[in-house]
Amino acid sequence: MASRTMNAGPLAYAKTLSTVVAIPIAGFLVGTLLMSLAMALFTAFGIDLLERPTLQIVVGVVTLQGLGFGSVALFYLSTRDDGFGLLRAAVPGLRDFIWMAAGLIALFGALILVGILQTTFGIESADHSLVDLGTQNPELLLVLVPLSILLVGPGEELLFRGIVQQLLRDRFGVLLGIGTASVIFSVAHVSSLSGEGLLATLITYVVLSVILGVSYEYSGNIVVPAVIHGLFNAIQFLILYWTLTTGSEEMLALLVF
Repeated sequence: MASRTMNAGPLAYAKTLSTVVAIPIAGFLVGTLLMSLAMALFTAFGIDLLERPTLQIVVGVVTLQGLGFGSVALFYLSTRDDGFGLLRAAVPGLRDFIWMAAGLIALFGALILVGILQTTFGIESADHSLVDLGTQNPELLLVLVPLSILLVGPGEELLFRGIVQQLLRDRFGVLLGIGTASVIFSVAHVSSLSGEGLLATLITYVVLSVILGVSYEYSGNIVVPAVIHGLFNAIQFLILYWTLTTGSEEMLALLVF
């Protein structure tokens, strides 16, 4: 699909930039609000989610990536004059499945390369909250496998690729669209990270996001990056589960959620 970049003035550019920043923020706010309401509801029935980390994560993923991101994305699309015309989606065909396989291989290839560079130059990675929780409750990781495929991948890609990247791409062109959307995607994960190596991990997110952005741009189907993203996270959770339950640490370098 050819770029629909338009010649526009500063106000149009500013409007696009403010929109692509506001939409993820709105998704997080709506998801957080829904999470708070869910916690209050569970508490009313005598269930403390803070004492049940597995259930807490499930509720968090459903309310944030599922309902929060999904509802904000769909609401925004419904307010546009072209309706859902911004979103490029189709039933996957053979070409799409080839893109999914290539994208998944590219993500793990990039992750291995980043791991080699970090080891070579002694660069640390930030800690991810899910890894910490998974270390304490390995069974939680198995629950996150289907959630990654069904909610995390589709929810995040619908928001960050289907809307944020597409808006930027239509206004600024393909390269700036993918690049800027990848930076926004990376920054959106800051709240999940802690410890040293934050910058290095955010750069890694940018690299991985670019691969997802390219898969969407050239496949022309939002289902492609959604499946790639979901499977990528799911495989990592399985790797972490295997690592924790067998004591093998050789594959920890493949973990960047």
